[in-house]
Amino acid sequence: MKVDATACESYRSHVPLMIAYANQQIAKRTTLTDLLGACPINLIYNLHADHAHLIAAQLQIKSGSTLIATIIREYELFLPYGISLDFFLSDFAVWMEATNQYLEARSAAQINAVYQQLCDLHPQLMLQARSPQTQPNIADDLRPYFTQYLQALLKPDMAAAIRVTGEYVKNPQQLAIWWEGIIYPAMHEIGRLWADGEISVGQEHLATAITQRVMAIYYPLILDLPRQKGSIVVASSPGELHEIGSRMLSDMLELNGWDAYCTGANTPKESIIELLRQTGSRFLCISTTLAHSLPGVKLLITAVRNANISPTPKIIVGGQAYISDPTTWRQVGADHYALNAHDGVLQIDSLS
Repeated sequence: MKVDATACESYRSHVPLMIAYANQQIAKRTTLTDLLGACPINLIYNLHADHAHLIAAQLQIKSGSTLIATIIREYELFLPYGISLDFFLSDFAVWMEATNQYLEARSAAQINAVYQQLCDLHPQLMLQARSPQTQPNIADDLRPYFTQYLQALLKPDMAAAIRVTGEYVKNPQQLAIWWEGIIYPAMHEIGRLWADGEISVGQEHLATAITQRVMAIYYPLILDLPRQKGSIVVASSPGELHEIGSRMLSDMLELNGWDAYCTGANTPKESIIELLRQTGSRFLCISTTLAHSLPGVKLLITAVRNANISPTPKIIVGGQAYISDPTTWRQVGADHYALNAHDGVLQIDSLS
């Protein structure tokens, strides 16, 4: 994406005005409302707010693959409402109008070249949105446990989730298998169900809370293990409330002999820098779920680099935000990228 810093900043600073413009056009153009099917208009207003911030983030990161994956996800989210996906093609035209109205000509031309590419790719984007999505693999011997655990999350039934975990987890090694073989695919499925409108945001939050409680209950299995390899700081992305991924990695590191300090969700970058200094950590791991959090990750990494911490920590990133384009880690300034928690542990061990 050939969009310079001036155009990126101009788009970002005009986001509120452009959201308002897009919403106004939806309200008054029957050619757009006729394409909505049974989709409530307030969901389109929410879409516009999310879309503008996502585009602003992706323009900064300059990852075409991540941008396309983000747009495909927008298409997917609205399929259950019977919306005509051609609505998005018309909506791209509205956003181009908005950029022409609020941005100076040179910046608008650069941004609209990106929107034009999305228009050109619209047939392929629709095809991808309608294609079955790849789900995490679940081992045959774990399938019955996965089914019970997912049912407990959806019911919701805290006691059942704790009980089925206890039926399998008896030692630290089984804990590692449960984290990656059950919790990861279960939360992935919860996210899919929420995105597809099959469960509410309240149900998604309850499922997350239950899983956090399960992880806390079985964490004592890790407490007495030796931690002779050194210290590591594990953080979630700035501005994100998603922290299961970072806590899972932290636990996996401790299972493998590291002393991991998990900062939790939305920790200020100043606190992370101070923790790196206090602990003498040789690695900083950052977990990112949402693509629009990537500019914040870049700012955090830049701040860590500029802090001149000794020893200089190697920075490893991972999470759902990188799946569509694994090379995005280079754009945020990281040293390495991990596919998952297990891969992160292997990479850290190889680098230490």
